[in-house]
Amino acid sequence: MSAPTLPGIQSHTIQTKRLKMHVLQHGPADGTPVVFIHGNFSAATFWEEMMLAMPEDYFCIAPDLRGYGDT
Repeated sequence: MSAPTLPGIQSHTIQTKRLKMHVLQHGPADGTPVVFIHGNFSAATFWEEMMLAMPEDYFCIAPDLRGYGDT
């Protein structure tokens, strides 16, 4: 499982008719969006430190791709 390990990272699950996707988020929802996509054999948690290092006015989103992490 890819539960958040660092304080300040929020974990959410988005449910659609076809997929339940796990997403990590950091920053204000009305901020400038930045999407972090992990590579093979990884998960959204790979990006946690980078998400925390981004400017405070950025809304960071890191999904677990299908078959990885908690998706």
